[in-house]
Amino acid sequence: MRLFALVLLLSFALAQTHVVAPGETLFSIAKRYGTTVEELARLNGLKDPSRIRAGQVLRVRPVAEMSLPKGRLWYTHPVQGWAFGLRVEGYGGGEAFFLEGRYPLFREGGRLWGLVPVGALVEPGAYPLRLLLDGAEVSLTLQVAPGGYAKEVLALSQDLEALLKDPGLKAEREKVVAACPKESPLHLQGPFVKPLEGRITSAFGTRRQYGTLFTSYHEGLDFAAPLKTPVRAVAKGRVVLSERLRVRGEAVILAHGPGLCTGYWHLAERRVRVGEEVQAGEVIGLLGSTGLSTGPHLHLEVRLFGVPVDPAPFFAGLPLP
Repeated sequence: MRLFALVLLLSFALAQTHVVAPGETLFSIAKRYGTTVEELARLNGLKDPSRIRAGQVLRVRPVAEMSLPKGRLWYTHPVQGWAFGLRVEGYGGGEAFFLEGRYPLFREGGRLWGLVPVGALVEPGAYPLRLLLDGAEVSLTLQVAPGGYAKEVLALSQDLEALLKDPGLKAEREKVVAACPKESPLHLQGPFVKPLEGRITSAFGTRRQYGTLFTSYHEGLDFAAPLKTPVRAVAKGRVVLSERLRVRGEAVILAHGPGLCTGYWHLAERRVRVGEEVQAGEVIGLLGSTGLSTGPHLHLEVRLFGVPVDPAPFFAGLPLP
């Protein structure tokens, strides 16, 4: 338990960092995280904000803190399409209410903590957060920052357009959401590992025009790699779905903790069965192009209590304060 708590505390710190990618500027990074160039420069001690380099690790998510009647609250700032974290001291139990959702707080090492999803289509702005702690209610207002998502158009063949019109798509989505248990032990003990060696071809949250049909958004990260590339579990978890689906193709879902699951779509082959426990980095399938796919790739998805959230921050750690 002590080792778990130590790893968890380390992930708290890691979750507040960003690794600078080639071509990024402090302005573009500030826009992504809903902060300012001045704040990023202050957090990182940058004398010249115009001079950052690819690979540099920046602190980007300052933690907010406030007093409570019997203790203290820490939280990371919510961003459109992200999960954000809460940490509470001085209380024995509680739950959080945000954006019409109800989320449990879990006790660990004398503290309460929880993860809360923000949908990718939630409009940036001010929203109330309500906490019920030992039967007492605390309310505050949080500002959801914009995700800064791009746009893209997918040219679909007639067969793929016909697939998107399939009346069974709603049932498939409901099956995916229902597969992730809301009550289960926390398996995640550190940052995600890479599911494969490949490049990201489509980021989470990208606004998509699907052929001539409709506009939606991309619910995961797409990784391009050669066919049959081994696909690995990003974290320790339990297999809760492993089957062929109409749109998602050969699909696997892993449960990592209360309401937290990862999905692996469009596989050529599945290597795990429902009920198996897998370790981070263990091969769970081979990359393919099954289902609604325009070429070989892995679609990696993270759902928190059924809400798709950006997987990218989890590669730095749990988004907790």
